Amino acid sequence: MNITPVVIPVMTGSPYAVQIGSGKSITPETPNVSTGQANFLDVFRRVMADAIETNQIKDQDMIALMLGEVDNLEEIGLNLIKAEIATELLVNVRNAVLDSYNEVLRMQI
Repeated sequence: MNITPVVIPVMTGSPYAVQIGSGKSITPETPNVSTGQANFLDVFRRVMADAIETNQIKDQDMIALMLGEVDNLEEIGLNLIKAEIATELLVNVRNAVLDSYNEVLRMQI
């Protein structure tokens, strides 16, 4: 099993391509050309895509486990933990965004 973390940015193919989970890459729709860095929306999209992908893998593993088609329980355990961590990261990023938004709303102009 090869675990690939989310890396920002990876300079392969497009200068804004980003590796996600199983090694596939996605390209942000609106890269920040002036700095060469991904903007927050791009990062959030990647975090969300990674959470969705890892949860889909976890669901497939759970189905295979129920059907008795699994020999390697360690891999299923790792995929379960990866999905949990990816979901927790997504929730924490969302909470940080909401906290920042609420703080901006409370600012006196």
